[in-house]
Amino acid sequence: MTRIEVGEAVAQLEASLEFRSTEGYPFDPLSAHWRLSKDVSFWLDLPENLCPLTRTGFRSALARYAQEFCPLSVATLLGYFRKYLRDTGASQVTTSGLANWRAILTKKHESYLGSLKSFLVAWHDYGYDGVPDEVVELLKGWRIVGFEKGLAVSSGCPDLGPYTDLELGAILDWANTAFAKKEIDIEEFAFLLTLAMTARRTVQIAALRGKDLISDARASPPTHRLNIPRAKQRGNKFRASFRSLVIPEDLHSLLALLHARNVEAVSSAIGGPIEPSLADEIPIFANIGELRHVTNLKQLAELLLGVMPDKLHATTAFLRDKLKRCQNLCSAHSERTGGRVRITATRFRYTRGTKLRREGFDAFIIAEALDHSDIQNVSVYTENTAQEAGVINALVGPRLAPFAQACMGKLVASERDAIRGGDPNSRVPNDKGHAVGTCGFNAFCASGFRACYTCSYFQPWIDGPHDEVLDSLYVEKERVRAAGCADVVVNANDQLILAVEHCVAMCADARAKSQVRGLLGGEGID
Repeated sequence: MTRIEVGEAVAQLEASLEFRSTEGYPFDPLSAHWRLSKDVSFWLDLPENLCPLTRTGFRSALARYAQEFCPLSVATLLGYFRKYLRDTGASQVTTSGLANWRAILTKKHESYLGSLKSFLVAWHDYGYDGVPDEVVELLKGWRIVGFEKGLAVSSGCPDLGPYTDLELGAILDWANTAFAKKEIDIEEFAFLLTLAMTARRTVQIAALRGKDLISDARASPPTHRLNIPRAKQRGNKFRASFRSLVIPEDLHSLLALLHARNVEAVSSAIGGPIEPSLADEIPIFANIGELRHVTNLKQLAELLLGVMPDKLHATTAFLRDKLKRCQNLCSAHSERTGGRVRITATRFRYTRGTKLRREGFDAFIIAEALDHSDIQNVSVYTENTAQEAGVINALVGPRLAPFAQACMGKLVASERDAIRGGDPNSRVPNDKGHAVGTCGFNAFCASGFRACYTCSYFQPWIDGPHDEVLDSLYVEKERVRAAGCADVVVNANDQLILAVEHCVAMCADARAKSQVRGLLGGEGID
C-alpha cells in the first residue's frame, strides 16, 4: 500500500470509532459537516489542490483536537488553516509556505500563525502525516507575537474598555426602568444583570440550570449563591466543573423566576408535572423552541442528561442578540463621550477586573473573580494603575452632567402640571422639608428623595430648590474624603451628583427659555 492508501485506511478505521466533542456531540471525522456543540458547527471544505495525504492528516488531527479542546477553538483553527492555504496557494504544509505566510501577515495578525503553530506541532506529535519534521523544527525556533491582550483596558478606551462607575450605574438604572416599563423582557433583563453582577462569559451564563441557584436561609442575613459552570479549560466537558459566586437576592429571584417560566413551558408541552429533580436540570436561559418540541419526560431526561446535554440551552448567538437589543434601546449616556454607552459582554468583565485592581486586590483574586485558571492573563489589570473613573467635584460636575444625562425624570413647570399634582402626598421634600418635585408613581416607595433624581417617575419642578440637594451632596462628599475613606466610598454618590447637576442645568435652561418666550409674547416650556 502507498502512504496515501495507508493514511486513508487509518482515517476510515478512526471514523468507525465514536468521536465526541468536549460538549458530548458525536461527529464523523470523514463527514463534510461537523457539529461540535449547540453553538459551533462548520463545513470542512478545503481547497481542491490540497495534497490528499495532508488533507487526511489534517482531518485526523482536527478530530483529535475536537476531543480535547472547546468547539470554538477547533473552528478557529480551521479558519486559520484555510487562511494559510488561501494566502499562500500552498498544497501542503512546508517551511517555505509558512515563511511566506509569516511575511504576508501584518504584526496585528501574526497571532494567527502563533495559534496555528500549536496545532501543527500537536498534529505532528499525534503521528499523522502532513507535517514534516523540518516544519516542527522551524516553528519551535520562531518567537511569534501573540494576541495583543488588554489594549482596551490599558488604554481606558471609552467604547471598548471597562465602564466607569458612572457608566455602569447609568446602564443598571436604565435596565431597571426599561424592565419596569416592559421595554425589555425578563430574559434580556436577567442576562444583562447576570453579566454585570457575575462578570462571566456568555457561554457560561448560557449553561446555567435551575439547580445552580442556591439559597441558605439559615445564614444571617440569608445568602444566595450561583454555581457557574466553567469554560475554556482544556478537556473540560459541558458543566463538568463549577465556581460558586455570591449574588444579590434580586438577581437570585430574577433567575429563579426565569427558570420557573421555562419549567412551566416544558410542563405545558408535556402536558403534566415534572418531578423536582428533573425540573432542576432545566436551563435558566433556555432554547424555548427546542423546549416546546419536548413531548414526554423520557425525551426531556435524554436531552438534559444524555450525550448532547446543551441542546435545550440558549445559544450564545441568541443571547448576543438579546444584548444587542438592549444596546439599541439603552438611553444611558457616557460622561466621557457624551454619547450612548456601548454595551458588550466583555466590557462587564473588564470592569470587574479593573474595579478589583483599583480596590487593591492582587492578581490571584482578580483571576478567581474572572474565572481564569492562572494569572497570566490578568497582568493588564495589575500593571495598569491609571484611574479610569473620573472623580466628580464641584468644578467638573456641572460640565459632566449634560453629557451623562443622569436625571431620568420629566421636568414640569409647577406642581399643578405634574401627574398626581393634585395629591399632596405625591410631593417630594428634600432633607430640609422643602418640596423639589412630584412623584408620579402610584404605589408605596421608601427610597427617599435622593433616589428620585435617577427615577423616571420623578417630576422635578423648575423652581424647586434643587441646589439645596446638590450642596448637601458635595458637603457630604468632602466630609467622607476628609475622614480618609477609600475612593470607592468617597465616589459612591457620583451618579446621584451628576443627576442633580443635570436637573439643575435643565431647570436653568427651562427658566431661560421661559423668559425669552415671555419677552416675545409666548408662554410655556419645552
